[in-house]
Amino acid sequence: MLYLSATRAQVRNFASKFIKNERGVTAIEYAIVAAGVSAVILVIFNKDTGPVSKMLEGVFNTLKTKLISIIS
Repeated sequence: MLYLSATRAQVRNFASKFIKNERGVTAIEYAIVAAGVSAVILVIFNKDTGPVSKMLEGVFNTLKTKLISIIS
């Protein structure tokens, strides 16, 4: 019975420390915000004919061309 009581106290102590531990919370919050911003950007700029889409396509094509010329 004493062993069970000690184990219960250890579990309670661990759970209490786990709940109070806030390390990594900020990183998780930033990841959630970044995912939300990414989703909004995808919804807004997902049109193939939009000016932002064409501009980004031009930028990435230029980068691709320059990288291929450097590698070759």
